[in-house]
Amino acid sequence: GGYNATKALLDAGHTRIGFINLSRAWGEPIAPLPASDGRLKGYKKALAEADVPYDEDLLHYTDQRPTSSYDKTLEIMQKDDPPTAIFCGNDRTAMGCYNALMSLSLRIPDDVAVVGFDNQSNLCEALYPSLTTVQLPHYEMGQWAVEYLLNHADDSVDPPQHKLNCPLVTRDSV
Repeated sequence: GGYNATKALLDAGHTRIGFINLSRAWGEPIAPLPASDGRLKGYKKALAEADVPYDEDLLHYTDQRPTSSYDKTLEIMQKDDPPTAIFCGNDRTAMGCYNALMSLSLRIPDDVAVVGFDNQSNLCEALYPSLTTVQLPHYEMGQWAVEYLLNHADDSVDPPQHKLNCPLVTRDSV
């Protein structure tokens, strides 16, 4: 999913892509989540394939409080060479990003493109312009898990980690 989000921004011509990734929820120790590790790997892979250098200054982590992604967006946009696009670790983070960009009088996608993650359609379609995001394949995830359990009910080993494609849902923010 991180790869698909970043690739969409690269394909739209962006080479300065900020990333507001997820850490543990507010009140928990600040540490990356397994999902955020995968999103970061995809982000880096897409950049590398496009020969765009990875810039650690464009990576920030949010503790998922509503104000945190707002503040992280402001930090990224105050850089000497701010990004022209921001990939957000989830759609709620993108909402805070939208608010911060609006407070800076920046227009989405004309000044800064934004991509979210999860495809929470009630949120994505409520934002203006509507949010381009990555779909978590919930049905396919559940289907794989049930099939695995049915086929390996007698196994005493832990199930393997299984990755599924997280497709891009194109709307108006890129």
